[in-house]
Amino acid sequence: MFEEKIRLIIKDKYAELVNLTIEKLKALPIHHLPHQVNLLFPNVWEAFAHQLQHEDNTLYYTYLNVVETICYQQAQQLTKTELKLLWLISDGCLEWDDAADFPVMEAMLEAVAEELLSWVEQEAEEPQLEGIEITTTTTLMARLSI
Repeated sequence: MFEEKIRLIIKDKYAELVNLTIEKLKALPIHHLPHQVNLLFPNVWEAFAHQLQHEDNTLYYTYLNVVETICYQQAQQLTKTELKLLWLISDGCLEWDDAADFPVMEAMLEAVAEELLSWVEQEAEEPQLEGIEITTTTTLMARLSI
């Protein structure tokens, strides 16, 4: 009973972090990236989501590096207790073989950042969180009057 409630709390925290991460990505204009990028998109979030939704790998790794960095920064801002809780449903926890103790902080940071990245990628592919809007090709065309 308590285990399921704890899992729900952890999932709520990940959903909160996904929203915060997406807000940061939406606030990052696409023209700030160092590589040639598709300027049809107003920000990194929409470009990243488009890459995932359309399986377009042209610039995927350019956007992925930015998203990974922001996910890692989000994990760094967590308290030690939050980090331990979020680590419990990460792949890092599943692979951890010492049931009596937690790994070092850096290992938990990396595992939580990777888990957060997977949640962000899932949201980019199939938006499910309330209030997150992704620009579709139709919307882009309308913006550009095409």
